[in-house]
Amino acid sequence: MSGLPDCLIDLGHSRIKWACGKDGRVVMGSEDACSIDQIDRLQQALTRNTCQRALVSGQTNTDVLDAVTTLLQQTGLSLHAVTTGIPKLPVQPAYPQLGCDRWLALQPPWLEQRKGFCVVDCGTAITVDLVDDSGRHRGGWIMAGLSSLRHGLLSRARRLPAPADDDVELSMPATDSARAIGAGTLLQAIGGIEQAITCCEALLGRPIVPYLGGGDAGLIAAGLKRPLLRDDQLVLKGLALAAECQ
Repeated sequence: MSGLPDCLIDLGHSRIKWACGKDGRVVMGSEDACSIDQIDRLQQALTRNTCQRALVSGQTNTDVLDAVTTLLQQTGLSLHAVTTGIPKLPVQPAYPQLGCDRWLALQPPWLEQRKGFCVVDCGTAITVDLVDDSGRHRGGWIMAGLSSLRHGLLSRARRLPAPADDDVELSMPATDSARAIGAGTLLQAIGGIEQAITCCEALLGRPIVPYLGGGDAGLIAAGLKRPLLRDDQLVLKGLALAAECQ
């Protein structure tokens, strides 16, 4: 295999993240991201890269996957799609239909800790996944993400104002509807995550410090009253590990 780095691409539901990877690690400073509506930014990055092949963690949006595949073909990169359970990595999925991004995100924490943990990803969907002390994925929870909660509410109650994110106080009732929606939906997301983490701790029989990532991780972290390990690169790091097995 060439000494050139790999191009690691994580296709999410609303964002695309990418980085260079070498020797099972993400090359620091190479990470970038864009929304799925700004794929030209990925194209610009690909034309500047010195990678030989690309590893892609895909999702169900076939239009985005097809567009990225076309870009890779145009830049001469060979495409290697990573799917859940393939290649073989230390933490195996609890069920075959587990999202590839969720599965990849479990690998770096296990190699780092070698004990039970949970990973919370705060994106279009909020996912919480548990790995026990033997390295077995026990499954997880999927909830509506913050933007999904708000979009769903406003699509059903069209007279409500857009939610406010600025100057939102979670511990006090809001005195206008915009801040009430902003605080209420954030409180709802935080409450669901907190309950899921509590369930993980009960199953492990001890307190844990969860890993937290995703586009809304900053807002969520401010409301979770517990220690956290913030890491927005878990999927890319998992892809870098998968590259070593390809």
